[in-house]
Amino acid sequence: MDIGDFTEDEIPKETLAELQSHFDDPGLRLESPRILKHSLGCDVLVDVGWFEHDSNGPGHSVEHTVVFLHRPETRLPEFEIRPRKGLGEKALGMLVSLLGVPTMEFEDEPEFSERYSVVTTNSESVRLLLGREAIDSLLAVDDLFLKFSGRGVLLSRRSVDGSSGGRTSIGTGEGGGITRRNTHDHSLDEAASHSLLEDALIAAGPIVDDPEIGRRAADAVEGTYAEEAVRNLTNQGGFLGRQMAKTLITSEMLDAIRIASIPRADIPPQIARKAWGGTTIPLVIAPAFGLIFAGIGTAILIGGQIEGLAFLSIGIVAVVISGFILRHRLIRKRLVTDGVVVMGRLAGVERTTTSVNDDMIHKITVDTQDGGEPMVVKMGSAPARQARRMMEENPETWILRDPQKATRGLWLPGWTLGNSPD
Repeated sequence: MDIGDFTEDEIPKETLAELQSHFDDPGLRLESPRILKHSLGCDVLVDVGWFEHDSNGPGHSVEHTVVFLHRPETRLPEFEIRPRKGLGEKALGMLVSLLGVPTMEFEDEPEFSERYSVVTTNSESVRLLLGREAIDSLLAVDDLFLKFSGRGVLLSRRSVDGSSGGRTSIGTGEGGGITRRNTHDHSLDEAASHSLLEDALIAAGPIVDDPEIGRRAADAVEGTYAEEAVRNLTNQGGFLGRQMAKTLITSEMLDAIRIASIPRADIPPQIARKAWGGTTIPLVIAPAFGLIFAGIGTAILIGGQIEGLAFLSIGIVAVVISGFILRHRLIRKRLVTDGVVVMGRLAGVERTTTSVNDDMIHKITVDTQDGGEPMVVKMGSAPARQARRMMEENPETWILRDPQKATRGLWLPGWTLGNSPD
């Protein structure tokens, strides 16, 4: 394969979903994609860009040139291979260690260990993937950042997680005024893009182009890749391991929810925390904030100063927001305690333009088997990725339908690793 085989075309839907999963910005731009479809999947060379808001300024644009190799039949764990050069990578290594992410050492590969670090919670399966041919291929090319997902790999010369190297461009805005635009530009020219593509195919080929390698790695460890990751994190200890132990939702917990009589009692704390626990702190802060500002505004107005209207308005808005938060909490709690179990099958996953805490929201569609309309639930990127994996095998699943509103539901199986296939 070479650049001459690639054509400017629209990225196929499944490939696009896997590519987008590497980025958490709702305004992600994909410019001038060049693709090559073949028997193993689809290769993409594309310029990507997004906008990042700065805490002390107007923000900046970020631009990269990346290669994405989509392999639908390949079953891989999630891991990254990163060049060790630069202070940023050293800082990342220290942070990973502090968080308790298991580290991988390749004592018999000093050249590889000097050039690259491997970041993963799937050390056993990744070690099986990084055999002699894979390591030699990585060493044969210039430094690359590689991010492996379950069905492919994203490659770039600079990390897409960082945006250093800013430059300011000057242009003309509306009305003819001069504007300054800060751009963190890591995009590549035509020759450098071709070089990136060639190196990407060489470096990642031994891992992604043979589906049997991924299957052997999956079969060699106990359970799924997701279960291996949880096992390694909890055994390692550290902050991530402790947090995982507190929030892990098991298949047994969901089975208990599914078969329990309504109204359900003794909801596992992990499920309660996931379903409505995020509203607890806002419900403490927002009403107090609103009442304080409303009180201040009222006092100022009584004193005859019109400025009190601003404080009063802020207080009223905070109280109204509190009402919406409380409503959301009560709905989620009702879904878990009183929701009707409806069997069905996953029918679609669609990325929206909304993100919450830098997590992209997706619409997950479930075709129900009770004769009702398909149900659409909005969930984060992890349940969406799990739904896409499950759709490959099309197993039966279930959803909780709101007894007060038939179109509202909650897909709890998206929260457990027991439903996360390789």
